[in-house]
Amino acid sequence: MTSNSSPRFRAAAIAFACCLSAALNLNATAASAIKIKFGFPGPPTTFSLPLYVAEKKGFLGDLEVEEVNVTGDSNAMRALISGNVDIAFIGMVNVLASIQAGANVRAINTWQPIGDYSLVLAKGKGSSIADLAGKTFATSGPGALPDQMVRLILKKYNVDDSTANFVQVGGHAARLQAVIGGRADAALINTVTTLRGVQDGKVTVLTKLSKEFPGLGYSWSVVRTDELSDPQRSAALQILTEASIRAVRYIIANPDEAAEIMHEHVPELDVEFLKAVVRDISSEHLWGVDGGLDPKVEEFTADLNVKLGNLTTAPDPKSVLDQRFVEVALKKLGPYEQK
Repeated sequence: MTSNSSPRFRAAAIAFACCLSAALNLNATAASAIKIKFGFPGPPTTFSLPLYVAEKKGFLGDLEVEEVNVTGDSNAMRALISGNVDIAFIGMVNVLASIQAGANVRAINTWQPIGDYSLVLAKGKGSSIADLAGKTFATSGPGALPDQMVRLILKKYNVDDSTANFVQVGGHAARLQAVIGGRADAALINTVTTLRGVQDGKVTVLTKLSKEFPGLGYSWSVVRTDELSDPQRSAALQILTEASIRAVRYIIANPDEAAEIMHEHVPELDVEFLKAVVRDISSEHLWGVDGGLDPKVEEFTADLNVKLGNLTTAPDPKSVLDQRFVEVALKKLGPYEQK
């Protein structure tokens, strides 16, 4: 019989302890690995770029993010409220309207607080906003930002928006194709889609959203309020918030590399073309370099939409924005310093 104090027994005991420790560590790692579902109101495009950069550069650490693409802000909000996604990138007008209707959601950050939208009209159908009267607009869905913002611009220029027709077709590329194909006359589309239409000689740019409404918000990253009381979920949201801030700062400093990362997700677009797109977006100062939760943007967006009849009341920023994750991230990263 082998003694408990024999060298052979001690060696076996040490080996068993090492195996047990390794197994426990493996289980702990698996338990700590967090996965969240991130909803987007359309297919991969520039509003997804900060996520792609964060993944490529390792800013997310062990956090795994599953991208879920739906059609339009309304569907993104439905996916969030139903629990089909954990966080969603949703147009601010839709978020404000949803909160007004009783949705228990909060914006925790945004990497693009101001939109890179251009209002385009099919070539040969006019050259001014006045020419939009009676036109058909391609949109992503009722109540979505491409619908609401077109109405805002028409009202600003005293063009009767009741004469406008809206057809739901989907994301940016689908809206451009609807204009090119004659299903619609005009659309509000992002920079990457606009430049493609301009290069092909198919559309005329009438104006940019950032020019018409400099303080008007674009989209927030939104979560359900019950997520905020979950320690594991809160930890994931903190990682995501810090990663998004680091990502947009990296995009500004390295636009060409960011364009190459974007190309990996939309290989049908030429790299040199994407470099021009990323530089254009950065030149408009649209990125949320410090988390993007500016109460003034929320106030301007809410007040304007109340005046235009899209909201009945303007929610207080404190009932919309939850700054906790941005505040923690900025204590670590510091405020953005313009190079």
